Amino acid sequence: MDEFVSKPIHDCYHVYSDGTRVLVLCDEDGNFVLMMNLIAVVSYYCHLKVLGLEVMTTHFHCILRGAPEGIVKFQSEIKRLIVRHFNRDGHPERVKNSIWIEADPIRDMEELRRKIIYVFRNCTEVGFEFLPEDYRWGPGHSYCHSGKEQTYKKVSDLGYREQCRIFRTRVKLPGDWEYNADGMLVPRSYMDIDYLRNNVFVSPRQFIAFLSVKKKDLAEMEAADAKPFLDRKDESNLRKEISERSLSNYGRDVLNLSHGERIELANQIWSERKTLSIKQLARLTRSNLDVLKAVLHFKQKSD
Repeated sequence: MDEFVSKPIHDCYHVYSDGTRVLVLCDEDGNFVLMMNLIAVVSYYCHLKVLGLEVMTTHFHCILRGAPEGIVKFQSEIKRLIVRHFNRDGHPERVKNSIWIEADPIRDMEELRRKIIYVFRNCTEVGFEFLPEDYRWGPGHSYCHSGKEQTYKKVSDLGYREQCRIFRTRVKLPGDWEYNADGMLVPRSYMDIDYLRNNVFVSPRQFIAFLSVKKKDLAEMEAADAKPFLDRKDESNLRKEISERSLSNYGRDVLNLSHGERIELANQIWSERKTLSIKQLARLTRSNLDVLKAVLHFKQKSD
């Protein structure tokens, strides 16, 4: 039983993008390679260790270990580079207002194991017909594997300019990192294998046990991942509605309304949907929260 004891952890995060906001992110090998390399390079640049990753057609997942400020930096930097790539590549419509990246802290070792397996199995949940280790855009055979799958080239064999060209970065990468014929950095060379073996999956038995995570647990993790994006989508719809009402009622955008008009507008919307958060409504209508609370509280008593 000691093998399965779960210990609190404070430096691991599940970082993922919202696949519901884009029709397609990666539709050809070059884009998959780019996304895989971005995760590796930006993690290194932000002083983070990679414990797991997976790139899908519309989104990506990764499990990262490091300081909170590194995670925040990773979120902003990888978003910036994704947007830059698609703008330069002639597909700005793929990323305009659509790249949302979340980072959920992982609380204990059991959750870390389950999240790693969740990310590892993600490809099979969307129809990949073979074992997850055979999926090209994931960790491959990094978990509980006896050795290298094949021989790769080393980054140290490249000059700095050639390295910048192949991996599209000015960050000088570790010389012992490896890359394949497609120019993709090999996950096994930059993933924190020692931490995975010594702290996470200390035996093949444990890895197999967590690989068999129940469908119910998988569904709960998927729902947890989706919630921040659904909340944002709801707020986006509400912001659009407020803007349209402001133009219709006052002929001006919310930013150009008087304080009284903003309160009046918020009052109209709240009257129709009392389940809304007053704090959220105040923020989106740019109303004074204390004044709005007082107005709506008085209205509740009158009703």
